[in-house]
Amino acid sequence: MKYYHYKNQESYTNHHHKKCDPKININVNCSDNGDHDETIAFRAVNNLQQRIDEIDVFEKVLFQNEQFDIGNVYNSNNSTFVPREDGVYYVAGTVSFLPDSTTEDYRVRVEIRVNGFSVAADNDYWGEINQQFVYVNAINVSTILQLEAGDLVEVFITSTTPGTILINEPSFSTRFEAKA
Repeated sequence: MKYYHYKNQESYTNHHHKKCDPKININVNCSDNGDHDETIAFRAVNNLQQRIDEIDVFEKVLFQNEQFDIGNVYNSNNSTFVPREDGVYYVAGTVSFLPDSTTEDYRVRVEIRVNGFSVAADNDYWGEINQQFVYVNAINVSTILQLEAGDLVEVFITSTTPGTILINEPSFSTRFEAKA
């Protein structure tokens, strides 16, 4: 939780906006003792393509390139988010998937798992792809979770057809991120 410090709280509380509802109270912690929780957040992307060869088998998605890790909660060696404190976290994973065959219908499922159990998922179903254009299936799953310190949070994928998870770049996004 982030605390906002106002040196002159009285001028803040007496400032009203036209759309202000008098029934809404906002409490601001104005202590200057420096006690505040650090923001916890990370974002990691993959920097290598990842093959998905077995159909209908879940595989862990790898996110090797840590872009930032505020609070030291992400391990890029095993692509795992481990909160250090109990709390509520926003967690999201996006996977860009390109099937080997663009002429077959297929399904891709991406899950967020906590301690090995699926807590959020998204399924995408794709039909035949027009060969004139290359379409990449970007599957995103996100959720808000009540996590405990030490929980293991990971992203998994399964597909009904073999294919490749593409590297993160502006056109194709493959990323894992969370924020307290």
